Amino acid sequence: MAKTLTNERNLLQRQESIERELRFMNSIRAAEWGLAVLFLIVGIFWRPALGIGGVLGFLALGHEARRREQMQDQADTASLREAKETVARLLDHRLANDHYVLNDLRLKVGREKCWIDHLVVAPSGMFVINTLNWEGRIVGDTSKKAYTWKIRAPDGKIRPARNPIGRALRERRILCNWLKGTNLIWERVCPLVVLAHPNAEIQVTNAERRVFTPEQTVTFINDFCFEKPVLSGAEVEKLATGLNAHAGEG
Repeated sequence: MAKTLTNERNLLQRQESIERELRFMNSIRAAEWGLAVLFLIVGIFWRPALGIGGVLGFLALGHEARRREQMQDQADTASLREAKETVARLLDHRLANDHYVLNDLRLKVGREKCWIDHLVVAPSGMFVINTLNWEGRIVGDTSKKAYTWKIRAPDGKIRPARNPIGRALRERRILCNWLKGTNLIWERVCPLVVLAHPNAEIQVTNAERRVFTPEQTVTFINDFCFEKPVLSGAEVEKLATGLNAHAGEG
């Protein structure tokens, strides 16, 4: 098993924030509609009350729309968090004990900052992993010129999505800036995109060594164990604990 130093917390905090807002909106829902209906009834006998009832009804409708949005956001956040935790468990259970895993790593270098979904620090190098939970047929190209990919959902709807390789490369660049002064060979800092949804059908051009399923990701990292190490065990531990401390400072 690998040594996991940090777990996912950003999405958990978002889930908790959404749940607090939903609890508040649910607590005032009955009162909002009750007052709106009451003033509309009173308006039959006292016309100024109609205006007040209309305003209260408009506010209640707005809150209903916001409530539906938050419920959908809550479901999407929970699904993405589950996907990231699935990848984190695979990395933890299937990588060797000389590998360190940092999940949901906050990294800030100068004026630039990023959140890395998963970072693996190993004798064979470092692996910057961007996990997505896209469902359906995913069509794209990993080249920098291909800014947009397409996702065909199971219901047939097609939506555009930004090429995720760009984010992974940016995270790699920020990490490399933090790593300046180390002995790590830069070619061994690998940016990876993981399409974690079980119903993801990957049809991506030039996906080799870039785009994977969770299982393929673990295999890819483990295959590097047969390469000549670029870091000693002490260097791996120093880098992993240093990054963990850096994230804690933020």
